[in-house]
Amino acid sequence: MNLEDQWGALMYVPQPLRRRVPWEDPELSAWAGFFRTLREIMVRPEEFFGNLGPGGWAEPLAFALIVSTIGLLFTLFWQLLILAGGPAANPAGLVHSLDLKPLALLGFMAVAPLLVLIDLAVGALCWWGSVAVAGAGREFIPAWRIFCYAHGVLILGFIPLLGMLVAGLWALALLYIGARKTLALPTSRSLGALAIFLAFQVVLGIILLLGLVAGLVGLGLLTLLG
Repeated sequence: MNLEDQWGALMYVPQPLRRRVPWEDPELSAWAGFFRTLREIMVRPEEFFGNLGPGGWAEPLAFALIVSTIGLLFTLFWQLLILAGGPAANPAGLVHSLDLKPLALLGFMAVAPLLVLIDLAVGALCWWGSVAVAGAGREFIPAWRIFCYAHGVLILGFIPLLGMLVAGLWALALLYIGARKTLALPTSRSLGALAIFLAFQVVLGIILLLGLVAGLVGLGLLTLLG
């Protein structure tokens, strides 16, 4: 071994091994991988995102699509239950009491994954831009993986009333942890990325609200003219 090789060996710092995400582990069943991933995200988020190494985009997408759709449908159910008369209402008569068409409900259930997919795409782009501005580089996949797995807590939508609110706040905390642990951003830059992301969300919310108002005004004018 020459002097250069000896110097290189002395300067080598071994990188910590990262465990595979259970959801992405081919040796586990989909059922076991799903629930183990949920448990790690909720119970040991620092360890989970610290071990979240490079990988593909499809597995995180499938995971986020499942948990977000379940959370969305449960949230809809609780809202409808409240409109039907609160917790004392009979779920079996829910559709009848609100005069809802079963076909409309089935249609919404079918469209729910598409709505979730649009939300994931737009949100992930905002998150990617936020961490890029904070200094995490321009690679999209690492930011995408953090964003999708942070959605694991949206499964809490099954909790009545406050489930989705708690899940949303928890997801923001997980994004911060992901920026710090997975992307190795310092605390100040991780908080900065989160602030930029929230600013993006506010701007998008205002744009959507203005678009809705403009659409309603235009519909009202058409009705008057007709």
